[in-house]
Amino acid sequence: MIKYLSMRTITENLIEEDGLRIEFIGWTNSENPNYSELTDVIRENLEEDNEKPVSHYVPKPGKEDYVEVLRRANQLAELLLINRLFIKGIKYDGPYHQNGEYGCPLFKVNDFGVFKWSCSFRAWGDVMEHAGYGLSYCDWAWECPEIPVIPDKVEEKKFLI
Repeated sequence: MIKYLSMRTITENLIEEDGLRIEFIGWTNSENPNYSELTDVIRENLEEDNEKPVSHYVPKPGKEDYVEVLRRANQLAELLLINRLFIKGIKYDGPYHQNGEYGCPLFKVNDFGVFKWSCSFRAWGDVMEHAGYGLSYCDWAWECPEIPVIPDKVEEKKFLI
């Protein structure tokens, strides 16, 4: 089991925690076949455990550390995303996140690869709320309550993939 200590760093492009480094790589479409979805990779490395009274999923044998690292990476990627949205002034709704040309962020996790990070409309609204836009996830989940600022309006070309 990996233990996370207190050494942490966050910038608009990077978040680090002992043994874990997540870099913001750019923006793409959620359907881009060149990248795997981080939560899909986590799910692919789980199996159902019917030994418990309520069925749940556990890491496949030999994948415990890998799943633990990717689960923490998923949490930290969200923090990095929220920080970047705030710093850059990027704000858009759930439909653009899932369907827009540059609605889906890409993150490199250690040497495991580059992954898409996507979520539901509701969860995207929550991300927007935590980035300082709106008072509830409902404000940005399904529609923009104000003029959106999409990544290609404020990002450098190298971040548009």
